[in-house]
Amino acid sequence: MNSKAVYIFPFYPFNTEELSINLNGFSKENILFLAMTLYLNILENLAGKKDKIDIYCIWDESDKDNLPDELKSNNYKVIFTDESNKKTIFENLSSKEFSLYKNNLIVFSDVIDLKLSDYEQYFNLLNIENESLVIAKNKENSIAVFGFNNYSNEIMDNLLLSNFSYNDFLGRIKSCTHFMHIVNDVLLVRNINNFKQLYFELSQKKSIEYCSQKMHERFTHLFVEHKDLLK
Repeated sequence: MNSKAVYIFPFYPFNTEELSINLNGFSKENILFLAMTLYLNILENLAGKKDKIDIYCIWDESDKDNLPDELKSNNYKVIFTDESNKKTIFENLSSKEFSLYKNNLIVFSDVIDLKLSDYEQYFNLLNIENESLVIAKNKENSIAVFGFNNYSNEIMDNLLLSNFSYNDFLGRIKSCTHFMHIVNDVLLVRNINNFKQLYFELSQKKSIEYCSQKMHERFTHLFVEHKDLLK
């Protein structure tokens, strides 16, 4: 068994109403297409580490029939659950999966600009004797990645109560003894401005490090569909 695990945690199913407002002009189908493309992009970036990292894909049990072929591979551990209840999901993970690994990394499925080397950096930061957290956040201080090397009910409860807001979380754990490593300015795609930023980032040559040509083509489909939003 590997000592490291990544959990791809879906953002979009929890926030469908908010997203329909924040991504005004997107059809329901295109929001789902964007969500799936972001999810698949994470899997593709982790493909080179499948033998060293166990990858858990959180998927809604009511949507089993629509599980994409990419997730049906034996390389991934799919957890079917009720995605509407984050607390239950984390309680179930804490009672089993989290305790199986030395280092755990929760990644929100709408993050885009994480390279394989970033994952390696996160796990290296966790691979110390002292209790440690790794937090990657966007410019709005929403948490995109949360890693830990020693599970704590208090930490996880406060993370959920903060709704993954970094500032809120920080205010709740003032007595925390964990050493915290903070990574800034990752990109989460949750509104039109994020979508515009995504378009800019993928126009840069360096984006090939975290977004393959195949994924670029999927995103390009959305850019063409919503070109008026990119002006």
